[in-house]
Amino acid sequence: MIPARYGASRFPGKLMQDLGGKSVIVRTYEAAKKTNLFDEVYVVTDSDVIHNEIENNGGIAIMSNKTHESGSDRIAEAVENMDVDIVVNVQGDEPFTSKKGLQQVLEVFKGKDADSIDLASLMTEIDDWKEISDPNCVKVITDENDFALYFSRSPIPYPRDKNANVKYYKHKGIYAFRKEALMDFYRLPLRSLEAVEKIECLRYLEYGKKIKMAVTNTQGVEIDTPEDLVEANKLLKKEDKSSVNNKFRNFPMVPKVVFGSGCFDQLAEILAPQRQKNAPFIFLVDDVFKNDKAFIDRIKLRFNDKLTFISAEEEPKTSQVDQIVKEINSEFTKKPSGIIGIGGGTLMDIAKAVSIMFTNNGSAADYQGWDLVKNKAIYHVGIPTISGTGAEVSRTTVLSGPIKKLGINSDFTPFDQVILDPQLTKGVPKNQWFYTGMDCFIHCVESLNGTFLNAFSQSYGEKAYDLCKEIFVEQNTSEEEARAKLMMASWHGGMSIAYSQVGVAHAMSYGLSYVLGTKHGIGNCIVFNQLEEFYHKDVVLFKEMVEMHKIDIPKGVCANLTDSQLDKMIDIALSLVPLWENALGENWEAIMTREKLKELYLKM
Repeated sequence: MIPARYGASRFPGKLMQDLGGKSVIVRTYEAAKKTNLFDEVYVVTDSDVIHNEIENNGGIAIMSNKTHESGSDRIAEAVENMDVDIVVNVQGDEPFTSKKGLQQVLEVFKGKDADSIDLASLMTEIDDWKEISDPNCVKVITDENDFALYFSRSPIPYPRDKNANVKYYKHKGIYAFRKEALMDFYRLPLRSLEAVEKIECLRYLEYGKKIKMAVTNTQGVEIDTPEDLVEANKLLKKEDKSSVNNKFRNFPMVPKVVFGSGCFDQLAEILAPQRQKNAPFIFLVDDVFKNDKAFIDRIKLRFNDKLTFISAEEEPKTSQVDQIVKEINSEFTKKPSGIIGIGGGTLMDIAKAVSIMFTNNGSAADYQGWDLVKNKAIYHVGIPTISGTGAEVSRTTVLSGPIKKLGINSDFTPFDQVILDPQLTKGVPKNQWFYTGMDCFIHCVESLNGTFLNAFSQSYGEKAYDLCKEIFVEQNTSEEEARAKLMMASWHGGMSIAYSQVGVAHAMSYGLSYVLGTKHGIGNCIVFNQLEEFYHKDVVLFKEMVEMHKIDIPKGVCANLTDSQLDKMIDIALSLVPLWENALGENWEAIMTREKLKELYLKM
């Protein structure tokens, strides 16, 4: 429900102002529809002008009483006789309303304390005192469980002690109500706090209702003033120009790398210049090394450094990253001097994500996507002990979040230092060696056959492809040489997709992983085995390598999926737009339909 009043006191008629060729209210309506989160989207208005604007643009509008004191009252009148469970209030003056924010507020009703929640809303951290003191900006304070204590146009809490460490949160105008709570609001009279502050959610607090707040980092422009409208038009133009596949991508590379058998022993020397006073280095190490005393002894802990073993049995999760950061913050008063990840792709991704979250507020899930990270990560080092994933060189860290599996793709994700020691990959189990090697091979195939391909990607991709053939097909090198060459194939494969993208196999593998927990390398092999239609000669070669190395690719993994599981798998895969665009071109949606994806998954 989008409440829309024409006669706004601060900026009358703002919802009908032009925003990039469409009115503000139409932009907001289209943004809410585009999320595909709702059974229906309505604009509820007291204005014939707004009603006609929505209807003329293919939307649904409901006329309401003109005397309502708030948007919630207006919505309550509209839904009173509707059979609904959850009603979401999207403010009409927020045309940049994002799917992520709406998903966050809906997820609140799935938590362990869901039964005690009457409504949910969003807040975002602010640190500009001009914004904190601006009465147009509603601030909120919460208890330790993120239930709202109070909302105000004044700065809360008031900073009497200027040295106190306090965070300020701005209330975002998105609410999700249980219908019964909304109808209670409608029937209860206005009280003094709401009357004086002109903040409708205070009525809920005054009558003892529980408002659960979720922190979001999603930024937009709320159009309260003519100046806001100017900023919104600038932002819209910027978004229209931006693309994941910019013609010339100015991306960062790992600035320092050391390669060679035994180079791991240089780690202490490499870290020394980065050490800060009383700030530990945190070593995140794959727990396969837990009982390998000889290896652990090579990690020289000093002062208050900490080593933590982490299982790579499951794919890395945003919740896991958040927990690691929370535990480190609770143990140490200073941010770490750096994060060192030692292990396979899972440990590489966890280390990169943890380093990002020490300088960026909220949850790791807030940053899943492209270029959402705003602050430089703390110093972080990658030391791969398995080759093939390319995680040691990529600008992403792939994580499973509460609603999707997606990377934190940003300029701040790549490691500051990588140590490539082929000795560390000795003893990797045969199947794991093959699956991660094929991950590299598939990177190359998808990059070299993609629409994003250019000479930069091609040069790296071709070299990695040739190295994979040399290792897995020709097999004319010693075991020691093969370890070194696969390590470099992984590096080159990762570099190839840095200026390009992966494709069909990775998009579908993400769906498998999210729903079934399938490990990334195995998932890629399961999917790629069925993709002759898209990568014919390379799938034929892949099957030869499978046979040559006597690897059993799991079959029937999708045979017993429920309809909801299959739908979720398809949703996750289709959400990865840049991957499909690279694989199939701009018109990919006409090729990769839901029916086509379902057919492919059911072959697995």
